[in-house]
Amino acid sequence: MKKLRLTILTILVIIPLLVTSCVQKVEEVPEPVEEPVVEEVVVEEPVVEEPVVEEPVVEEVVEEVVEEPVVEEPEEEELGPVLKIGQIGQMSGLMALYGLQQQRGFLMGLEYMSGGKTDDQGRYIIANRPVEVIVKDDEGDPEKAVALALELIERDGVELIQGPVSSASAIALTNIALENEIILMIDPAASSFTTGPYFNPYVFRTARTNFDDTLIIAKYLVENIGPKFAHIGVDNAFGQGSGIALKYSVEQHGGELIADIYAPFETTDFTPYIQQAMDSGAQNLFLTWSGTGYVTLFQNMADMGTLEVMTVGTGFGDNASFAAVFGDDTIGSIGLNVYHYTVPDNPVNDWLVKNHFERFVGEPDGAINAYPDLFTAGGMASAIALAKALEITGGDTSGEKMIPALEGLKFEGPKGTYYIRPEDHVCEQPMNILKLVNLNPDLDGDGINEYRFFETIYVSEYDELGVPCTLAGDFAARCGNLPTIPVE
Repeated sequence: MKKLRLTILTILVIIPLLVTSCVQKVEEVPEPVEEPVVEEVVVEEPVVEEPVVEEPVVEEVVEEVVEEPVVEEPEEEELGPVLKIGQIGQMSGLMALYGLQQQRGFLMGLEYMSGGKTDDQGRYIIANRPVEVIVKDDEGDPEKAVALALELIERDGVELIQGPVSSASAIALTNIALENEIILMIDPAASSFTTGPYFNPYVFRTARTNFDDTLIIAKYLVENIGPKFAHIGVDNAFGQGSGIALKYSVEQHGGELIADIYAPFETTDFTPYIQQAMDSGAQNLFLTWSGTGYVTLFQNMADMGTLEVMTVGTGFGDNASFAAVFGDDTIGSIGLNVYHYTVPDNPVNDWLVKNHFERFVGEPDGAINAYPDLFTAGGMASAIALAKALEITGGDTSGEKMIPALEGLKFEGPKGTYYIRPEDHVCEQPMNILKLVNLNPDLDGDGINEYRFFETIYVSEYDELGVPCTLAGDFAARCGNLPTIPVE
C-alpha cells in the first residue's frame, strides 16, 4: 500500500509538469493564470489510469512474500531408540592398559562410522540410533564377566556385547550370547576356542586368533633359524590355544614343536620353565604371555643367557611397557605384531592416528598414550563391523538380522581389509613381521612418546595365512572346504 501511494504521489508530481508543458504550447499568453485547471487534470486523469499500469509491480512484490515460506530446511529424520552396547573389559589389574585401548578404540570407531554426528546428549548416531556404551570391568575373572553380562542384559537393556580382554572370560561369555540370543563381538581376546570348540552362531570376532600369531612367524623362523621349537605359554585358554596353533603352524612349514611348556599366570620366577626349554634342544623359543609377567619372563631369560643360545620368537606387545620388556640385547630381533600404528598405510588408520592424538594428548596419560596402541585397532574394528551390520539391518540388533549381516562381511579398518568368514566367524586380517631397531620411545624429545620402535619386514594380506577352521561337534560340518585340524 505504501508503494502504491508513493507511485501516485510521483505521478502527481510528474503530470503537472507534463500538463504545464502542454498548456504552454496552447496558450498564447504565457501567464500562469490557469492553475485551477491544472489541478483538475492532475486529480482525475492519473488516479484512474496509472495504477492499472503499476499493478504488475505490486503483484510481483506480493508473490515474493508468499514464496518465502517455501524455502524451508528439511525436517530431520526422527531418531530411533537409544542402542545400548555393553562393553566388558579388564579395566583394572595386570592388563588394565589393554582394556583402556579396547575402550578408546571402540569409541573412535563409533565416531568414525557416525561421521561425528551426535544427538543432543553427545551420543554417536549409528543406523539412526544414538549409541550408549556401558563399560564394565571383569578384572579378568570369567565368573564376574558372566555376572556383568547378565546385569547388562537384564537390568541395563543392552542389545549387543563387545569384549573382553581375557580369553577365559570370552569363552564364558559365549554361553551368555547363546542363551540370550545376543551378538557377542570379541576383541581383543585372542583364543581361537571362542570361534572353534566353543562356537555358536551368536559369537563373532574382530580379534585375531592364536593361529594368526603363529602362522605369520612360523615360516620365517623355520626357514631362517631352524625347524625345532619350544613353547612357554600361560596356563589358560590363551596359552593353550597358542600351543595348538604353534604346533599346527610349524608343521605346515616342516618344523616340529618338541617342548610345550605351561606356567601359571601368577608366576614370578620362570627359571624352571626356561631351563626346560633350553634343555630341549630347540633352536626357537616361542612365548605366549600377556600382562606385566612378560617383564619378569624376559628378565629371567636375560639372567640365564637364553637369548644367546636360542632365538626367541614372540609378539611385540604394547608400546607403554615395551622398553621394560625388551633390553638393548634384543635390538635387531624379529617378531610378530598384531598392530602398530606406524605400519598400516590406509585412510582409516590415518584417521585413527590423527584423531586419537588430538583427543587424548591432553589427557593425564597423554605423554604415554597419545597414539593408538596394540589393541586400539581391535576396538575400532569391532565398532566398524557392528556399525556396518546395523546399517544393513536398519538398526535391528536381533540375531535373525545381525547374523546374516555379519557373516561374510568385508570392511576396511585400521589394519586394512578385514573379512568375517561365514563358516566359523573367524576374522581374517593382516598381520605384521617387524624388526626391532630402537628402544627410545621419544626420539624427538618433545615429551610425547611416539614409540617408533620398528622397521617393517612383512605385512600379510588379510586372506593369505590360511587360518584353519576348528569347529567341533554339531558345528563341525560348517567348516566346509576350509583347512581343518583335530582339536582335543
